[in-house]
Amino acid sequence: MLASEDSTRIPPEVNIAMLEEKDLPQKTVPWKNVHRPIDILLLTVKECEFFSCLSNLNPGFCRSYNRALGYVYFGDIGEDETKLKIAVMQCSVGSTVTKGSAIVVPKAVQILGPKAVFCVGFCGGLNDKKVKLGDVVISAKLITYASKVKDNEVIERGDRVPVKTHVADLIRSAGYGWQAPLKDQRQLEVKVHRDGVFLSGPEVVDSKVRRDQFIKRFPDAIAIEMEGEGLYLAAHDLNVEWVVIKGVSDFADGKKSATDEWRPFASKMAASLTAYILSDAIVFEDWPHCGYASAPKRRFSSAGDADDPMTSHQTGDSHYNHNYNKILESD
Repeated sequence: MLASEDSTRIPPEVNIAMLEEKDLPQKTVPWKNVHRPIDILLLTVKECEFFSCLSNLNPGFCRSYNRALGYVYFGDIGEDETKLKIAVMQCSVGSTVTKGSAIVVPKAVQILGPKAVFCVGFCGGLNDKKVKLGDVVISAKLITYASKVKDNEVIERGDRVPVKTHVADLIRSAGYGWQAPLKDQRQLEVKVHRDGVFLSGPEVVDSKVRRDQFIKRFPDAIAIEMEGEGLYLAAHDLNVEWVVIKGVSDFADGKKSATDEWRPFASKMAASLTAYILSDAIVFEDWPHCGYASAPKRRFSSAGDADDPMTSHQTGDSHYNHNYNKILESD
């Protein structure tokens, strides 16, 4: 199917029970009581990205507040004692803006100590011959497009960077066995691009002329977004694993408004694939926590302890209750 035909379609229905604002925790856990270090930080921007990630956490996640980070939602993905501890946050659109990824990620990594940061959401498809609406692109490589422009020449001054070693090994087979969460699988084949090349920078591109310029400059790039640049810069400086996983919601060709309905769909696909990857928690067992010499010892319990400050005051709030693995604080 041609991209032009695809853009006129309504995205298929999904079989994910999506959370809404009313479903989120109404109370805030004191920061001193939340488990740290976490395993994985999920970074989002738009509400549809944020809610897509929360909807893939195990039931019973909670929220806390940190003056440097704002609200952070804590939960887990996986089963039994092999759950990964997850934090979900929002940042502003872009990298170097106030509360952008370049500002938020360094603080979050140093405070939360994750093993990796996943930037999850929707993106623009740069090359409609290689991707289609709803496809999920994983950043095997990221390109930033800073340049020096002369009269008849563009001198590239951006970076071309692959993901770090552990993520590179992980994404070679990421999504094997994953099935897109569609009510009717016949409606759409959602492809996972494991060797995706993202173009990342400060521009909101919605112009066929501008998009074609980028395609000419970066023929290997298949998707474009705005937060990966800041994520990469922060992760490189802090030596933490990182990856961008985003679903294609438009083709950056001046017709973004025609595909608005694909944004939540693309976010759901990306979040579902991310949760599937993280459900195999044993893969991440030996990954180091950034900023931590070693992870603190854990004491497991099958239900919330009566004397656990993260469970004892939660009675009566079904969205706030949980049975987290209780983690002894190291600080």
